[in-house]
Amino acid sequence: MTDYPINEIFRRAKMGRLAIYPPKDEFGYNVFGADVHAKPKRFLLLDDIILLPPQFTPERLEKGVELLREPLYTDASTEARIGGFRVRMPVNCAAMGGTHIANLIGPKIAKGCAKMGIIYSLGENIAAIRGYDKRLTAQPSFKERAFAYLKNINEYGGLVIQQSVEDENVKLWERVYTDPDFDPYIEEGLIAFEIKAGQGAKPGLGGEVLVSREVALRIKDYYYIPDDPEKVIKDHYERHSAPGTFTEEILASQIRLIRNNFPRVRVFLKTGPYRDLDRVIEVASREGIDAITIDGKEGGTGMSPISSMNGLGLPTISCLSSIKRARERGIETSLVISGRLYGGLHVVKSLALGASAVAFGRPLVYACFGGVFLAPWFIRNELFRNSLLRDLGKKVLSFGMRGDSCVKGVVNYLKSVEIEVKMLTSALGKYYMDRLSSEDVGALNRDLAELFSIRYIYGKPEAIKKANFLP
Repeated sequence: MTDYPINEIFRRAKMGRLAIYPPKDEFGYNVFGADVHAKPKRFLLLDDIILLPPQFTPERLEKGVELLREPLYTDASTEARIGGFRVRMPVNCAAMGGTHIANLIGPKIAKGCAKMGIIYSLGENIAAIRGYDKRLTAQPSFKERAFAYLKNINEYGGLVIQQSVEDENVKLWERVYTDPDFDPYIEEGLIAFEIKAGQGAKPGLGGEVLVSREVALRIKDYYYIPDDPEKVIKDHYERHSAPGTFTEEILASQIRLIRNNFPRVRVFLKTGPYRDLDRVIEVASREGIDAITIDGKEGGTGMSPISSMNGLGLPTISCLSSIKRARERGIETSLVISGRLYGGLHVVKSLALGASAVAFGRPLVYACFGGVFLAPWFIRNELFRNSLLRDLGKKVLSFGMRGDSCVKGVVNYLKSVEIEVKMLTSALGKYYMDRLSSEDVGALNRDLAELFSIRYIYGKPEAIKKANFLP
């Protein structure tokens, strides 16, 4: 047997340029995006960072004095402020807009996020492709998604709205800002406009998407529409990435422009796994950005499937180290990390290393379907790859989404994350999210210890003493 990925080579040999897209036709249609059927794997190097609970817990004593009893994990508070928004826990819903099913269940995910009081992000190009108020396709429109969230929000949360090249055609931010339906929420400070300066299909790192003829013709300036559709794939057309041009001056001027033109909303930035990430954080923070979301190369939000396979961009763990360095330089801006993160353990580790919150994307899609009868069985057994069962699966999902089962799946998932965060924070002898710090984590290898300036747990006693872990 060869050590080469022979099946992948066969697929590329058969499909040519189409091999960079999620599999379709005889290979099955991947409705969720890149690498969804990949087997679970170790989460890169984040698993080499461990939590270090102490025996001596002065903050537990402090909490006990406050409560007049021994504290429980339920006494840990997960409340936080992210980019000026008050949230129930430091978990955001990452912007999703490109995948078929993520679009279809967008309002359900939005409602679940609102009920759990976390920030919900609306991905770029939804208004242009799906419609602003009225549906242009069978998928929910921009306002359907937005108000599925806003009408269910209580005392926690905030809506983040991206604008892309296509959205500029409909002047999305201007429409939202002057729309009477949004005005009460803008006045309450529940809306943010997000500059998308990284990853994603547009603008981003080499993103490509296949779309229907209807969509391609509607925004034809940004699509390749061949004379013969068979050149690409039957009834589908290519959307090419417009990476976006940025310099320090351009980024700074965009932030100032939004502040000047839309003074009643918060300003967010979405960036990616770039080598000059430290400088991006520096410039945006200096200009008064409210929050920065950093998507590691494992994020995959609209990213070309090929890019996650060819080592394009910094891993999530490296992006997290940029956040740690920013904190060491005294930057207090809300910094959110994203990229294959899905559990409470990831949240607590990330916060201990300086992140303000963690963004979940695809896990919320899975959670949504987790509440729908038979949907997990179809997905778990990869039956969407079987052309005979694909239509049946779609019918099952459509039927299940009529009620609130999908919403319940999101709520249950986020509740489990919330409890996990509480338990782990309490185990560290702490009861507030902003008390988590680098003293709470250690590394299993020296490189990570040096990267984050944290304890190497297999170090010699002298090294541990030097790190102030011994008197």
